[in-house]
Amino acid sequence: MILSKENFFLATKFVRNHARDLDRLMFSYKFENAPKNEVLQVLAKYQNSDGGFGHGIEPDFRLQASSPMATSVGLQYCEELDIDSEHTMISSAVEYLISTYQSNGGYWPFTFQNVNEEPHAPWWHVKEIIAPSEAKWPNPNAEIVGYLNKYAMHVPEELLNAINTRALANLESSKYIEGLVYDIICWNRIFSYLPVPLKLKAKNKLERTFRKVLPTMQETLREVRIFSLAPNPDSLLYQLFPYEVNTLIDSEIERQSSDGGWWPSWKWNQYEEVWNVAKVEWAGKITTECLTALDSYNLITPGK
Repeated sequence: MILSKENFFLATKFVRNHARDLDRLMFSYKFENAPKNEVLQVLAKYQNSDGGFGHGIEPDFRLQASSPMATSVGLQYCEELDIDSEHTMISSAVEYLISTYQSNGGYWPFTFQNVNEEPHAPWWHVKEIIAPSEAKWPNPNAEIVGYLNKYAMHVPEELLNAINTRALANLESSKYIEGLVYDIICWNRIFSYLPVPLKLKAKNKLERTFRKVLPTMQETLREVRIFSLAPNPDSLLYQLFPYEVNTLIDSEIERQSSDGGWWPSWKWNQYEEVWNVAKVEWAGKITTECLTALDSYNLITPGK
C-alpha cells in the first residue's frame, strides 16, 4: 500500500497547522529542504543550562527541568539531524548524562521526583528513585549507553567501561528482551553504536526477540508504531522479516485519520486541559515520524 498524494497533502497540512515548531521544522527539513540550523535553533530551546533536555520535549511529562529520559529524546532529534559529535549540544547533553548516572545499580532514572510537580501522564509519576529490574533496565539505559559510546570522545574511559559492563550484564541476564516493547526499541535504536563484542550480543538478542514476538507483533506493539522498530529499510527487523513489516506498514497507513494526522491511542485520564495540548503535540510528532518513515520506504505517491 502507498500513501496517496491526497493523503500526503492532508498530512502535510496537518503538520503545518498542528505540530509544535520542533516537529513542523523537522518535517520541513525532511521534505522541503529547510536548513538544519533552523531545527537546531528550536531544539536548543528544550535544552537547559545543565546540558539536559526538558521543557516537555517528551510530551507526556511537562517538566521544565532536565531528566535522562527527556535527554534521550533530545538526542533522538540530534540523531535525525546527524549533528556532529563535537557540537556543544551533544557535549553538554553527554555531560548531563554523566552527572546523573547512578553508579550504585548502574542506571539512569527515567526522571526525578520533581516530575510530580508539573502535569504528567500517570506512568511518569515517581514515588522513589530505585534501580530498575533487569527486564526494565533497557529503557532508557540501553539507549543512553549507545549514545555515550557514539559520543565516546566526551566520556571518561573508566565510566565508559563501567556502563558497557553494566549493559553486557543486562544482555546476559536473559535469552530474550523481556520488558515492554520500549525496551526492545531502546536496544534496537542504538546497537550499531556499541563496541563490536557488545554490538554482536545485542544484535543476536534482538534477533531472538524479534523471532519470538513476531507471531504476535501487532499485540506486542500496542500503541507503538511499527516505525519505532523499523524506521527505514535498513532496519534489522525489516532485513529479517520484510513481508511482516510491510503488512504492519499497510496497517499503519490505514490508521491515518480523516484530518490527515496520526493520533496517539493512549490517554492520561488526568490533567485533562494539559493532556489536550500534549495530545496534539504527539499527533504532530507521530505524523512527522510516519511520513519520514514512509518516504524512506518509497511509500508516498510521487508528486509530493
